[in-house]
Amino acid sequence: MRICVLGSGSAGNSALISTDSVSVLVDLGFGVRSLDRRLAEAELCDSRVDAIFLTHGHCDHVGGMQSLLKRLPKLRVFLTAGTLEETPALQLHDCLEVIQAGCEVQLADLVVKPFAIPHDAAESVGFRFEAGGIAGTLATDLGHLDDSVIAGLRDCDWIVLESNHDEELLRIGPYPWPLKQRLLSRVGHLSNGAVARFLAGDFDGRARHIFLAHLSKENNRPEIALDCAMDAVRCRPAGTRNGCNIHLTHQKKPSIVVQV
Repeated sequence: MRICVLGSGSAGNSALISTDSVSVLVDLGFGVRSLDRRLAEAELCDSRVDAIFLTHGHCDHVGGMQSLLKRLPKLRVFLTAGTLEETPALQLHDCLEVIQAGCEVQLADLVVKPFAIPHDAAESVGFRFEAGGIAGTLATDLGHLDDSVIAGLRDCDWIVLESNHDEELLRIGPYPWPLKQRLLSRVGHLSNGAVARFLAGDFDGRARHIFLAHLSKENNRPEIALDCAMDAVRCRPAGTRNGCNIHLTHQKKPSIVVQV
């Protein structure tokens, strides 16, 4: 299985997951020309797109869908009923397949399992991917790690997990107080501290690759998010660190490509 986060942040999100048989996108918050550029930068131009899975209907996750469907009108699009309701422009297309948390989708050798995410969008989901004995989970845009998310993060070889903000930088930052309250809420966005508590506690230690996603430009710093996560992993008992590699994702360029 091959994983690359093509872009992550409030200006647009997308990730590519592929096997020897199939390649899928998760979300597309930027246009197809930007998608082409990022695939080229990651040396993934050979990756066809067989389907796309949408986590929720916010613009930074679906903003590029119209341009993608203009290019690929028969592309299979998987989304929840809540996401479909939030994206009326997509309702004009007949390539949509409505899914729900707990019901898996199989595409060739890839099994995709959606699970509920606590976020202030209609019927948000994260996705777990399994193929050939390899498993990985993408969970971004969530206010806290509830039981559904933690279950989705177990027994993974790779994880893409939101590390949106440093709580102190957010509190002293320029955002208006109502927006700060939204981001800090249980249906907002996950903080560096919440990620660190997960990595030091509920994380089972299996994943060798963890991508920190959706970093805020205004309320976070890459070095703070990275240090916070790495310190948490180092605090785990000996024998449970498993050579874990922490990777940053970026708003304007793709992450490294990981082959598992």
